[in-house]
Amino acid sequence: MISRLQQRLRRQPGAARLVSVAGLLLIAAAATLGVRSGVTACGPQTSGPACTAGNAGWIVLLAAGVLAAIVAGSGVLWPLPAIWTVAALLSAARGDVGSTAFVVAATAVGVVALGAAIWIDVSPRARQRRARRDR
Repeated sequence: MISRLQQRLRRQPGAARLVSVAGLLLIAAAATLGVRSGVTACGPQTSGPACTAGNAGWIVLLAAGVLAAIVAGSGVLWPLPAIWTVAALLSAARGDVGSTAFVVAATAVGVVALGAAIWIDVSPRARQRRARRDR
């Protein structure tokens, strides 16, 4: 099913770009909602608000954003963790932090995922250059 959607989007590059941008915006919204809701600061054992679907709503947004990026099939991975990290830090800078632990974890995971995505995106090209140079 996803491959059929990808084939249809390849025929319409404008639509593919639109879906790709929508995926990035969904990921930014997920990071912002996660920072503001404070997933780890909810429940009766804390002084935070009660745990609701809103506290974990960022997971649905994140999954939808990643799915949109996969369907759009841009071929590069690094914008996804980059937008996650930047949106989480900008949302935390506003001061509406629900949980400091979530901000630290989101930033750490974002930086590690960004490094891995850059390595995954760059390593095949570096191998191709070395192979051409050796010929």
